[in-house]
Amino acid sequence: MSGMHCKLLIIGTLLCLQTNASAATTDSLDDVRRFLTETYPSDRPGAAVVVMEKGEIVHQLGYGLANVELGVPITNDTIFRVGSVTKQFTAAAIMLMEQRGQLSASDPIEKYLPDYPTHGHLITIENLLTHTSGILSYTSIPGYMVNGVRADLTTEELIDVFKHEPMEFAPGERWNYNNSGYVLLGAIIEAVSEQSYEDYIAENIAVPLGLESTVYGGPKLIPNRASGYDTDSLGNIVNADFISMTQPHAAGSLLSTTGDLVEWHGALTGGEFIHDDSYRRMTSPVTLNNSDTLPYGYGLGITTMRGHRSIQHGGGIHGFSCFSIWLPDEDVYIAVLTNGAQLGPGPNTVANLVAAMIIDDPYPERVTVKLRQRDLLGLEGNYHSDDFPPVTLSIEDGGLRMDIGTFTNDSLSAESRDRLFVEDSLNFIDVKWQGSTASELHLHMNEGEPPIVMLSNPE
Repeated sequence: MSGMHCKLLIIGTLLCLQTNASAATTDSLDDVRRFLTETYPSDRPGAAVVVMEKGEIVHQLGYGLANVELGVPITNDTIFRVGSVTKQFTAAAIMLMEQRGQLSASDPIEKYLPDYPTHGHLITIENLLTHTSGILSYTSIPGYMVNGVRADLTTEELIDVFKHEPMEFAPGERWNYNNSGYVLLGAIIEAVSEQSYEDYIAENIAVPLGLESTVYGGPKLIPNRASGYDTDSLGNIVNADFISMTQPHAAGSLLSTTGDLVEWHGALTGGEFIHDDSYRRMTSPVTLNNSDTLPYGYGLGITTMRGHRSIQHGGGIHGFSCFSIWLPDEDVYIAVLTNGAQLGPGPNTVANLVAAMIIDDPYPERVTVKLRQRDLLGLEGNYHSDDFPPVTLSIEDGGLRMDIGTFTNDSLSAESRDRLFVEDSLNFIDVKWQGSTASELHLHMNEGEPPIVMLSNPE
């Protein structure tokens, strides 16, 4: 499960050379190899990376260790939790059911979940798919992600966690990343099919498409499954906290490999598994009630990478993070699966950097300057937005630290007093000043999307 609008960007990919009519040059592939080797040392948790161009795999390799304590390396066959990449499987399952005449995305959810309290609102399946339902995401309930996620729950018990929480907004009024909505989609799939979500995905997607390593997580033995790692407060590598895989459900409980994700991408875009019109809807921006559009479809984000159209999504779950990106005009697909959730640059940064190398449009190197003390003092403080957690900038060891709510803390560097950036990511912050004091921060968290504007809190 990965959440909210503040996803910090990341990195990764590699090998399995083939001679084919690829536009990727030898130099660009060499650059990719060097970058990935430097990013994922051989003695730490690492990543499996695949790069496909025009239907041909030009790189596929594992880096680092699948199990640090046993010294087991990551290979192309290593299986990772993929977190919210699960959502595109769930969305495709809904499209498949619609094609079979079993439901419609425009149906109200109470048609299939009659006991779910909609608080007087009309909530459609499409609202769930596009994160516009207004239902509170259970992963945002204070304290739940610390202790609540350890319990094994049935689908009904999981829905009980959030179903009586107040609505955050009326359906279609706003967009807010929402794991509860995808749990409800899983419940609808179960109600319509009279199967568990796990069995439906296996029998209708994984087995027909030959995705032998794409499975629902849980306590059962899964050969080649990687162990997940995080870091403690001192930066030491530790085993990830436990999470019952009943908890992410249809929002994030699947596991997969880079090879399976390549096959999955081909099935999604090929027009045979789901119809072309279904995939078009999955990759069309959502329209709010006020006619504003936002760069999210059904389980997939729609944005740009250095001005190039891209379809992408990430996933983060205890000890694991991943990212996949497709550039449709160049037909370049990259997937990065990692088992070190808090180690180094994130897979989204890695994937975007690799994509830029492959199409020979690399990101420019950042030049770092040292800020004057008066600028540091002018930046220090609290910033707020109605649609984003509070941000705090503080001086630490002569530099700047950024805290976003209770979720992240990052060291910031500066290109100038007007532009800050997050180390090991593609995120940056434009600063607006009033005299010697920063009045606004414009957070560029997702390329191709408008910045999040944070206002300085008055003293």
